[in-house]
Amino acid sequence: MEFNINQFLKFGTKDGSYSIVTEREYYDSQITATDAEAELLINHFGLSNITVGKVASNPRLSKKEFLLYPSGQKIYLNLVFPKNNKPELRLYISQTAGFKPESGTVWFLFKLQNKLWIGSMPENQWRAENIGALEDDSDSIYQSLIQEKDEIKIAKLASKEAFTRDRKLAQHRMTVEDYRCECNPSHELFISKYTNLPYLEAHHLIPISLQKQYNKNFDLLDNIFCLCPFCHRAIHFSEQSTSRPIIDTLLDKRPEVLNIIRGTEQDIYKFYSLETII
Repeated sequence: MEFNINQFLKFGTKDGSYSIVTEREYYDSQITATDAEAELLINHFGLSNITVGKVASNPRLSKKEFLLYPSGQKIYLNLVFPKNNKPELRLYISQTAGFKPESGTVWFLFKLQNKLWIGSMPENQWRAENIGALEDDSDSIYQSLIQEKDEIKIAKLASKEAFTRDRKLAQHRMTVEDYRCECNPSHELFISKYTNLPYLEAHHLIPISLQKQYNKNFDLLDNIFCLCPFCHRAIHFSEQSTSRPIIDTLLDKRPEVLNIIRGTEQDIYKFYSLETII
């Protein structure tokens, strides 16, 4: 799978790929590079510089240099087209060489400053480290401002240029939704001591922190969903089986939100590191 905006925020490049190591690949100590992986390897090393046939037929040409993430240590792995009549690109992994990720882990490649990096990490760690699009230290200030007007909080929020939001838009969305959770209107809400209205939180489904990357304003009524505290925390912090259905419900309710980025539901999944990794 190709790098997306989350990996760009983490690694500083969109020129990369990632996938799951299968049981067979681990057992055979070889990974079949396909799609984005193959394209990245071929573009970096050059088609004519990759051995066709067995490693033993040209050990010197088969040996390729990588930088191991995150240490930057140089390692050497064999890369070949094993069969003359098939465009199958095979990368040999080895503990001795310094790289043999376990079955079920995510392995990844990326090119940065003309160097090709390689690494791996458990899938849950990969997802946890690739949700930089959701990092928003100013969100707690924003949620407070929806409930109460505080000039100090307004000043703090305004100082975070990329995350500035209009509290009135969120309040309008809550009025439109009759102060009910958009994920599940039957969810019980407590009464806010500031407004004497049911307490809700405002969530930008397309993360507000991506405005600079897209050069667009994401503080739009269509992009603001009012959620109960449970649903709001779940969409950020829960496991995939809980958070993904919440996203599906919101997209079913207001599919026009995808028009803001001219994207698909898969783009939204990737923002939250909820995509199916293959």
